[in-house]
Amino acid sequence: QAPATPRRSPHLQPPAARPPPAVLAAMSESGLTEEQQREFTEAFNDLDKNHTGFLSPFELGVLMRSLGHPLTEEDLRNVTADNGGGVTLADFLNVMAKREQDIALQEKLMEAFLVFDRDRSGFINVGTREDRYRSEFYTQMTSLGPAPYTEKEFDEFMSEYMAEEPVASRGGQGSAAEDGEVDYMELIKLMLKK
Repeated sequence: QAPATPRRSPHLQPPAARPPPAVLAAMSESGLTEEQQREFTEAFNDLDKNHTGFLSPFELGVLMRSLGHPLTEEDLRNVTADNGGGVTLADFLNVMAKREQDIALQEKLMEAFLVFDRDRSGFINVGTREDRYRSEFYTQMTSLGPAPYTEKEFDEFMSEYMAEEPVASRGGQGSAAEDGEVDYMELIKLMLKK
């Protein structure tokens, strides 16, 4: 008679396979919560049907879109360049950590800009060169905090937005250089590119 197999409690699950050391390092340094790490690891493994530890650029694109983080062609090239065109779980977790950090920063910036958007129009007044001293945003940026902006630094900060302002977002109503009104969602996008 064969020896009896020890009984296992139905509440105990077999231990999950331990990720490789490089993945563990990426997970601990990523800033992702345990739940996010688990969710993203499961999503990666679900798409890695051949269990190679790599996803092709196409598979990565599918995965990122399914998680609400579509990649541009340039993003895709940058992510896959180091691994001969593939992406490891550690690479993927790093990409997702950056995306999640960007979302958190975007939310904080939105809250900060909402203080200056009293009518909730999506625009804040930064003033024009002639009347900027009447802009609450300008006044706060050049007077508060441990290192307030100088007038020159404020001009440099806003100049890139003024140069790239998507006039379409203004509904054909002039430009920020003309009226001092800035679409702060577009400004935040520009800030996050840096």
